[in-house]
Amino acid sequence: MLVAADWPGIASDMRPGGLLRFRPEVASAIWPDPEDARFAVEYGVPHAGGLFRIAPGVAQPDPAIPDEAFAREVGAEPVETPHGKLQPLGELYQADVFVKLDDGTIWVSDPDSEIEFELVNQDLSSLSYLVYMFEAERPGPDERPTPYDWADIEEIIREDIAAWDQRPFDAGTRFWETYLDSYPMM
Repeated sequence: MLVAADWPGIASDMRPGGLLRFRPEVASAIWPDPEDARFAVEYGVPHAGGLFRIAPGVAQPDPAIPDEAFAREVGAEPVETPHGKLQPLGELYQADVFVKLDDGTIWVSDPDSEIEFELVNQDLSSLSYLVYMFEAERPGPDERPTPYDWADIEEIIREDIAAWDQRPFDAGTRFWETYLDSYPMM
C-alpha cells in the first residue's frame, strides 16, 4: 500500500455509501498482500460524485450506496491483455478500470483513447487517494473559482499524489491529464 494517508479520518469525512468497498473474498483473491486486501475491504475507492463506479460483482453490500454508484456494464471475469491478466473493478470517468492481478497496478481502458490499456496508478491506495483529492479539492457550489484558483487546485492535487505515486502525472500518462482538462467543467 503506497499511500499512508489518514484513511480513518478520510473515511469519517465521507457520507454513508461514499466509500465503495470490496467484498473480503474478492479482495483476498485479487490482492494477495493482506495489507492491500484489508485496504480494499476497509476503504475501497470513493464514489466522488460518480468519478468512480464499482462493478457489482466485486462490491461489498451496503444499503447506503446509491444505485448510480454501480457500473453494471462492467464484466466480472479477468481479461487477458498484452499487459497480463486484468481484473475489472468498475468505471473511472467514462473508462473501465482494472487491477493487474500479478502486481496490483491500476489500469484503464478508455474508449476515446488511442491506447487500449493504460497504466494510471501504482496501486489501489493511490487510485483511492487521487479520486478522494479530486472530490476534496473541488470548489463548493457557492464558490466561483477563477482560472487561477483552478490552477492552484490542480497543483495541490499533483503535489499531493506525487508524494506517494509518480505514475498518475508521469510524462506519457494521458488518462489523468485528460481528466484534469475537463475537471473545471465538472
